[in-house]
Amino acid sequence: MAKGNGYRSVTWDGLKDYPGETSRIYSGPLACTNFAFILSRQEPGSEGTFHAHDVAEEVYVVLKGQGELKVNDDVISMKVHDAVRVEPGVMHSTSNRTDEDVMWLVIGAPADEFIEWDPVAYGPPND
Repeated sequence: MAKGNGYRSVTWDGLKDYPGETSRIYSGPLACTNFAFILSRQEPGSEGTFHAHDVAEEVYVVLKGQGELKVNDDVISMKVHDAVRVEPGVMHSTSNRTDEDVMWLVIGAPADEFIEWDPVAYGPPND
């Protein structure tokens, strides 16, 4: 991680997978205050947790591969560069029913809900 005059930077190799997942949280190390974002590598045959956020909205973008986003009872098939916005309070989860990894970019705002959930990962760095 580097800090300069008006910016912070991180590298993929400089971040670690979130415990028990194949996701790397960027927004905390970059000291983002208005939104949270992660890159999540979803392995073949895996499913995310079906969940909702009280206040935060999320945008899911497929960067690599093909995946599915379940939003309430709808299942949306997604390919590279497809995006879906999920409103606050709406149940959702990702899945990968292919033989290759799916790389998701997940952006959530406001950041407060994520920081409250895990202040170490999503909160600002101690520097």
